[in-house]
Amino acid sequence: MSIRKRLMLSNIAMIVIPVILFVIAAFLLVVIFKGDIQNIRGHFNRGNQTTTQESRMYMDIVKGTALTPGKFRDQQYLKTLNKKLQKKDMELVVRKAGKVLFVADNLDGNVTSMLPAFGENEGYKPVVWLDKQQLSIYQHNFYFTDGSEGTAFLIKDAAPFTSFARSFFPLLFVSLLMILALTNFLLTYFMSRSILRPVKRLSEAAHYISEGHLDFHVEKTSNDELGKLCETFDDMRERLKRSTELRQQYETDRKELIASISHDLKTPITSIKGYVEGIQDGVANSPEKVEKYLHTIFAKANDMDHLIDELFIYSKLDLKNLPFHFEKVDVLEYMKDYTEERQFEWDKEGGSVTLNAAKGDYLAIVDREKLKRVLDNIINNSIKYIDKKEKRIKINLTTAEDKVGVEIHDNGPGVTHQELPYIFDRFYRTDPSRNLSGGGSGLGLAIAKQIIEEHGGDIWAESPSNQGLITTFTLPKAEK
Repeated sequence: MSIRKRLMLSNIAMIVIPVILFVIAAFLLVVIFKGDIQNIRGHFNRGNQTTTQESRMYMDIVKGTALTPGKFRDQQYLKTLNKKLQKKDMELVVRKAGKVLFVADNLDGNVTSMLPAFGENEGYKPVVWLDKQQLSIYQHNFYFTDGSEGTAFLIKDAAPFTSFARSFFPLLFVSLLMILALTNFLLTYFMSRSILRPVKRLSEAAHYISEGHLDFHVEKTSNDELGKLCETFDDMRERLKRSTELRQQYETDRKELIASISHDLKTPITSIKGYVEGIQDGVANSPEKVEKYLHTIFAKANDMDHLIDELFIYSKLDLKNLPFHFEKVDVLEYMKDYTEERQFEWDKEGGSVTLNAAKGDYLAIVDREKLKRVLDNIINNSIKYIDKKEKRIKINLTTAEDKVGVEIHDNGPGVTHQELPYIFDRFYRTDPSRNLSGGGSGLGLAIAKQIIEEHGGDIWAESPSNQGLITTFTLPKAEK
């Protein structure tokens, strides 16, 4: 649910809930005060009118004072009589010789002191104002057995609603305030918690990021705007983490590149300096030795030139600055021409290359020059490190629905399974002792991988036990 909807529902609840609770509280207070709704309605409907039951009870008191006036001096009898009167919302006061003999607990003392004197009234007075109270009074004057004056009063509230309201509405008002306060507190608490918790998490996440900590997760706990913000923030954190890791990897690669270049250039330069010093110092003291030294210097210079050329190609591939000229090429015919062209060079190295292909469609999207570099790098690398007298290379072509596959097998020592994942990394050599002295730049397979990937293909290597190295790459097929 969105925050906007939750705020709308909260505002509606702020009105509806207090109203419902207020009605319930009012009902409960009525029940507490009057027993039930029927009681209070009957109480209001009677108003100031006497009832038959009240008149009967008054007449019973009149008879009692006439027949047994002595009972009206008995406190226990008067308490019992008062309880009966209270059931009809009436209170009893008995006065003897001008002094109050008995007064109901619910009556105010000021009211008893203001009651009419003996003989002043007799019978029923519907409205009498005593101490700012509107009362109905039954008064009966009689004589006790000792001849002293006695008066019995039956008092009831002449304004039941006023009396009820004086105690009921203050409590109802307090209840309303409590309901409003409680409703406001609860709704504010739940709303603020649903908003402040995600905000707090985002604040903590921003603090972690500012401290350089990116290895954590911002949890999405809702589907509202803040939940989406948390999700977006976590996505930003993840991308920032990947960017930081990539930047660190670039920095590591840059340092390794500089170190590798320095190492691979230092070896031939040191060798060239040694031979030049040998010529200068007269170590090469015959024309044959001088020619040999010069030939070695030339070979080392060519190795350096080859390394620089490979490095230049790799850098342009890495920066996506090397242009590709793709065209539709029949890979089978292309491989036939390529093996025929390179066979003479391989013969000098003692290598034998055979091409095998089943019938099929080998039309692919290829950059001819770049594919030639890939083949040169893979095959020359294989021939260079085959430790047998007879160096055999076998090329198998395969075709599938959407790609053409090229498998290059050699009969060399192969590569361990631990080293296989790294042979396409730049400057990686399975034998650390192999450097430019062995004729390798360490960039050949890395360049091959980049070129194949720019073609939209894949390249990988396998090394079955005692079966040499199998390098496989694929090229996307061309539409006819």
